[in-house]
Amino acid sequence: MKIDLHVHTSEISLCGKVRGCDAVKMYKDAGYDAIVITNHFNSDGVYHFSHQGRQDYLEAYIEGYELARRAGCEIGLTVLLGYELRFDGSNNDYLVYGMPYDVASDYKRIFAMNPREFSQIANERGFLFYQAHPFRNSMNIIKPSYLFGIEVYNGNPRHDSRNDIAQMWADKFSLRQISGSDFHQPEDIAIGGIQTECDVSTLDDLIKILKDGSYTLIKN
Repeated sequence: MKIDLHVHTSEISLCGKVRGCDAVKMYKDAGYDAIVITNHFNSDGVYHFSHQGRQDYLEAYIEGYELARRAGCEIGLTVLLGYELRFDGSNNDYLVYGMPYDVASDYKRIFAMNPREFSQIANERGFLFYQAHPFRNSMNIIKPSYLFGIEVYNGNPRHDSRNDIAQMWADKFSLRQISGSDFHQPEDIAIGGIQTECDVSTLDDLIKILKDGSYTLIKN
């Protein structure tokens, strides 16, 4: 299976240029079997949707994901829910997989946390916390022990993510490694992700292979 772990859609990510239903078709045509919708999850989103009259940010967030999931069901592409989290007062981005609804629903408290505090919750609840594109401009690398891993390959063509440095950092500190396209626009399609011999149809399946390391990185 080919799986992209870092995909944005225009329903939620303000910088996204492609609707979820269109992104799903594009990934199916590109030969992928699954994608994880990791829209931006931060206080800017809360502000934006509240001004549209949507007071429950998580409800709006999941509705955006559901549009892509339903489109995926129609054409045979698995679509899973993830988050690209940003804490208040920081430019760092983090990819989160398997965060339970009861944790995500307390989003205002999450956004006010720091990586150490959030890492403790992730460890206690068994979900995964990676730093996205950690060596991109304006990012700050954090203490490796706070993270499950890092994105060593980010395919976004409009940013220099310094993937070579991220790879060296992961090797130095034995951090688990992931790859993602960071899809926002049509030109970003199918640049990164992972490939696995395992069947992945649920978030639990994804968490298992990421924990086991039973995958290889896609770097196109």
